[in-house]
Amino acid sequence: MNFFDLHCDTPYKCYEGALSFENQDLAVSSNGIISFDKWYQCFAVWINEEVENPFLYYKNVLNNFKFKLNVDKNILVPLFTVEGGTLLENDLERVNELKNDGIRALTLTWNGENQIASGVNAIGGLKSFGKQVIESLNDYGIATDLSHLNRESFFDAIEVTKYPIATHSCCDAIFPHKRNLSDEQIRLIAQNSGIIGLCLYPEFLGTGDVFLNVYKHIDHLLDMGLENHIAIGSDFDGADMDKRLAKITDIPYLYRKMNEYGIDMKTLNKIFFENAYNFFKL
Repeated sequence: MNFFDLHCDTPYKCYEGALSFENQDLAVSSNGIISFDKWYQCFAVWINEEVENPFLYYKNVLNNFKFKLNVDKNILVPLFTVEGGTLLENDLERVNELKNDGIRALTLTWNGENQIASGVNAIGGLKSFGKQVIESLNDYGIATDLSHLNRESFFDAIEVTKYPIATHSCCDAIFPHKRNLSDEQIRLIAQNSGIIGLCLYPEFLGTGDVFLNVYKHIDHLLDMGLENHIAIGSDFDGADMDKRLAKITDIPYLYRKMNEYGIDMKTLNKIFFENAYNFFKL
């Protein structure tokens, strides 16, 4: 099967743990190539809001991971994103540096407030610098990742971005959580030609069977008529997962379970690969 994952935090894990990409303790490792015919993986560089010198930290994590990423590129196609706009530090020229580094999406905040906007644990909307950042992202063709934003910042940002994406979020209508998206937010992303990467973190999916919960979120989005706007954003290596759905090698089983629940393979192929591939125009 082909798979496109919009979000994992493996670069951070490799950097902080001094791990190789072959390390089997990682949720996303080189072992993943045995599971797919083609595998596109968005590797996020997570910027802790408290880290000193965040732009230097970003460079160190990114370069360290790129050096370790020695796998068959005929199967694994790596893409890079940044989770946390704190690294810009009020310097708009750094968006150009992100472009030069091959960054495909920027998550504007993590859970707190920064110079761009406010995350789910903060109050307030998009700031004037944040509007400039999104306009610059638009100019460079970099997607604006709306995951982690609070409602006010989200609704401000969706008015500005040309390339909206929620790389790792779930449906608030299925399981209420401050990190999940309301139906209104989801519709706005879709109406602006964006996609929603369904996160596999149980805290966002809900209690009970993890596979049934994934199905409930997908089914809700399908009921909204959004089969061309659903993707997967696992959050592997960034969150504590259900042991049955904890690694990249578990994805083929997830695909089969969704098919058993009644989602046809044509639709599943869109969700697991084609929609994200088309969004990034690869």
